[in-house]
Amino acid sequence: MIYLAGSCSSEDRNMMVNIGKTIRNYGFEVYCPFELQIENAWDYTQEEWSKIVFDKDIEAIDKADIVILISIGRKSTAGTNWEQGYAYAKGKRVYVFQITDKPTSLMTFCGCTWFKNTNRDKVCAHIGELLSNEKYNPKNVQKYYNKALYDNKCKTVLT
Repeated sequence: MIYLAGSCSSEDRNMMVNIGKTIRNYGFEVYCPFELQIENAWDYTQEEWSKIVFDKDIEAIDKADIVILISIGRKSTAGTNWEQGYAYAKGKRVYVFQITDKPTSLMTFCGCTWFKNTNRDKVCAHIGELLSNEKYNPKNVQKYYNKALYDNKCKTVLT
């Protein structure tokens, strides 16, 4: 299973939905946090609802073979950054697609298995290339595991 981490803002929603569709079109199960529906959500307090969402996301990361993270650069959301750190600490493969050519946080760059600079128009195509490449394909995680394999170098900054 693939965990898709990225901004759920209204500005980024269409891109994230298209990325989820792309992953499914390649035959993979994908967990998209923005698709999570909590039954009777209105019956919970904000704190209760938040904890349910948090627990479901952790459970999905724990089950995932890899995490695909869509980074919008240094402006990535706190939730996305937390998901990356948690996945990295759990030893998950983390593939980062950065939607800018501007410098990124050294924590984002160094806390992943694979990194690629891209843009909104090409991100789905690049994810398709990744998923169709035997070397990176999540179905072959154990066969080809290579830590710190970067497709593109990028400028990093201290934050």
